[in-house]
Amino acid sequence: MCAALDRAPASGRLRLIWTVRRSCYIWASCLGHAFKIFRLQRRGLGGDDLVRARQALAAELRDTLIQLGPTFIKIGQLLSTRVDVFAPEVIKELSLLQNDVPGFPAERALAIIKQELGASVDEIFLSFEQTPLAAASLAQVHRAVLRTSGDEVVVKVQRENLLDLFRVDLWNINLVARLADRFDPQTEAVGANWKAIAQTSGEILYREVDFSIERRAAEQFASNFARLKAIKVPAMYPELCTPKVLTIEYCPGTKISDTAELSRRGYDQAHLATQLTTSYLEQVCRHGFFHCDPHPGNLAVDDGYPGGRIIYYDFGMMERMATPVKKGFVDLVFAIYENLPKEACDALEAMGVLRAGVDRYSIERIARSYLDTFQSTLASAEDGRWENQMTPEQKTASRRARRAKLGQDLFATQADKPFVLPPEWTFVFRAFSTIDGIGKGLSSSYDLSRISQPYLKELATLRDGSTTTTVLKEAGRRLGLRPVDVGQVVTQPRTVAEVAERVRRIEGGDVKLRVRTLEVERTLERMEERQTMVGAGLGAALLYQLSARAVGQPLQRWAFAIGAAKLAWESWRAQARMDKVREQERRFQNEGDEKYDEVDFTTGMT
Repeated sequence: MCAALDRAPASGRLRLIWTVRRSCYIWASCLGHAFKIFRLQRRGLGGDDLVRARQALAAELRDTLIQLGPTFIKIGQLLSTRVDVFAPEVIKELSLLQNDVPGFPAERALAIIKQELGASVDEIFLSFEQTPLAAASLAQVHRAVLRTSGDEVVVKVQRENLLDLFRVDLWNINLVARLADRFDPQTEAVGANWKAIAQTSGEILYREVDFSIERRAAEQFASNFARLKAIKVPAMYPELCTPKVLTIEYCPGTKISDTAELSRRGYDQAHLATQLTTSYLEQVCRHGFFHCDPHPGNLAVDDGYPGGRIIYYDFGMMERMATPVKKGFVDLVFAIYENLPKEACDALEAMGVLRAGVDRYSIERIARSYLDTFQSTLASAEDGRWENQMTPEQKTASRRARRAKLGQDLFATQADKPFVLPPEWTFVFRAFSTIDGIGKGLSSSYDLSRISQPYLKELATLRDGSTTTTVLKEAGRRLGLRPVDVGQVVTQPRTVAEVAERVRRIEGGDVKLRVRTLEVERTLERMEERQTMVGAGLGAALLYQLSARAVGQPLQRWAFAIGAAKLAWESWRAQARMDKVREQERRFQNEGDEKYDEVDFTTGMT
């Protein structure tokens, strides 16, 4: 970490110099990586060569974020959830970012505790270990014993000047995000909004440095799991907590990824894997309040429950799911198991994942295909297999067959960027990916899909509050006895009369039909891009000639040169967009590079 640029001076001229130096350091790092990405794109690599080049560049990015300090380490961890924006190689490297950094001197920790709690460490604690138990980018933790009760606790102390660091860093990050929105050509199905990503990341960072929010989150999390004895949440000591200091119950345990120690202690690792998965499903589906970062460092196991009790740590990053969004997710699960593509798309729209007003016809066709595949897998216990159980050859054949069937719809929908991944869902996806890795490490027979299936089925049957209500509503839907169906029957004569009137007006020429042809629209878009490329290219050439002839008139010469450079840039961008669209069109027609067979279009996963 760049220590010289890490800590802001108190005030005055030195603070201004520090701000300028740090800003320059940030911009030099960002522009350096942007240039490397540009060079990589121009090399035209493919297949394994492209993967290796991305891995090397992603590793450099990870090291740079560590050098830039706490803000960028946390931003990198947040970006590791954005599977909708980054390539798998980048996600993998960013996921390796750890909070482990050198601790700050114990004298500073003691001073902060006295300032925050209004009493010295000796007055509050019977014993206090000055060597940190762990140190992270935002805080460090010391083990202690309370003088009043003799309880073993850990004291989490925040680093100094974090808010000063955040203000400078986030101001620069927002500027970088605005430039990224301007110059990043996006033609994938999921739109990346860099400004929104930067804003969301800043909000999360400011929440995380307010320890009062973390205390309340831990208390609510503990309340949600109060009846589940297989889950342990360390208790807080509110009277010894402030926005910069937390005093927490000491709950030692075996790290959940330490399989050798878990085996030595006799814990049931298959049970632990199942318990971890269902506990997270419980958070997302029932509580609507979930842990954003359940990595092995935040999970441990003790002997407080037969087979092992799971301990959750660190509640600085928590997300709350709004009731309509949570209901949309339950409706999505129900639609998946009942094979209802239209209802599934309605649920995705309610969740904020599917944009309103997009081409629903193509989206519903794609949904119908995937739901049919899902149903056929469930229906056949012997022949039906999840994709992660297929051989690489079978997986490739499955993906090519899917693209051959839905290529036109996939290409048409992705041009409109119909999908948006709200921040809370990116955390959910990353969390389940982490849990899947932990589960497979605990048990060779672990399968996230199969463990989730009974829970999600039960959730679907209880979506209306009880199994009976859900069954009655489903029977009403199948028999056409819902209030909406009865209403349609009552209004049917009026509807038929309105349709007949509209048909007569069409026949009389009073109304003209407008037909939307996606292929024609795409052709017109390509023509516009071509016109932009040619027009901007000719304009750049003309201005360049005028610049060359403006001898003795430096002001005009520079004005013409700048204009020529701008038009040349616009022409190049139009050409790049056309090339990418052509490449994607070939991809969805199974004519593209074989590297696309390694990645599922809908998930971005290999």
